Parts: sequence; structure tokens; C-alpha cells
Amino acid sequence: MPELATEPRRRFLPLAALPRTYASRLLVVGDAAGLVKPTTGGGIYYSLVSATLAAETLGPALASDRLDAEALSVYQQRWRQRLGPEFQAQLALRMLAQRMSNAEIDSLFDLALTDGVMPIVRRTAQFNRHRNLIVALFKHAPSRRVLFRRLMQ
Repeated sequence: MPELATEPRRRFLPLAALPRTYASRLLVVGDAAGLVKPTTGGGIYYSLVSATLAAETLGPALASDRLDAEALSVYQQRWRQRLGPEFQAQLALRMLAQRMSNAEIDSLFDLALTDGVMPIVRRTAQFNRHRNLIVALFKHAPSRRVLFRRLMQ
């Protein structure tokens, strides 16, 4: 009988997209391209969006028999236009949160109970799009104080 592994398998999730997600005869989609939520590591939604954009790029490329990098570069332009601002906001929050102590993160969650954060969450939160919530939190003075306290030290 084979021996069972005692250590869990570790997998690394990308925090940002590859610098280039196209080449001659190649488009990279989903988490292979680094298209995952920096806030949660989730990637199903962005895999589907990028696959759709890849298919929309490949249709005309195949029809015109142009699968060179220049013709396929439109794929990266499309996903960056559609998803870029979302990724930038999520990555900004993640980088900020990584610098925060556990106590600082706890104080941010305490705000949800005491200082008007839940109405912001209810108004702006979307499962696959976090940018509106992140921007609203940065505009909310009590949240902003907690989020940026670490940067000011």
C-alpha cells in the first residue's frame, strides 16, 4: 500500500497577471495567466471572462489565418481594459493588508460592527467585483485611518 503524504500539498497562486499573455499561436487565460482575484485567490470568474475574450480574439484571427503575436495582442488589450482597474484595486488592498498586523485587521472588522461599514458593504459589494467596495472603504474616514495607519508609522 502506498504511503500517504503527511504534509498538505502547497500551491502558489499568482497575485498579478503575467506581463504578456499572448504570443504567436498562443493565448494564456485564467490563473495560468495570473488572472485571479488578488483579494481572495479566486479565479473561476476571471477564467471564464478571459476565455471568452480569447475566443472572441481567436475567431477573427483564425478566419484571417493570422495567429501571429501582433494579431493576438488584442486579447491582452481587451482583458486589461475590462479587468485591469479591478485587479489594480484588489492588489492595492492586498498589499496594504499584508503590511497590517492582526490587531489592525481586527480593528478593521470591528468597524463593521460599529462605524457604518456594513451599509457600505451592502451598497457596494459584489461577489466577483471588489473594486467598488475597496474604493468606498478608502473614502470612508474611519476605515481609511485603519487601512493607512501602518503606512504612516
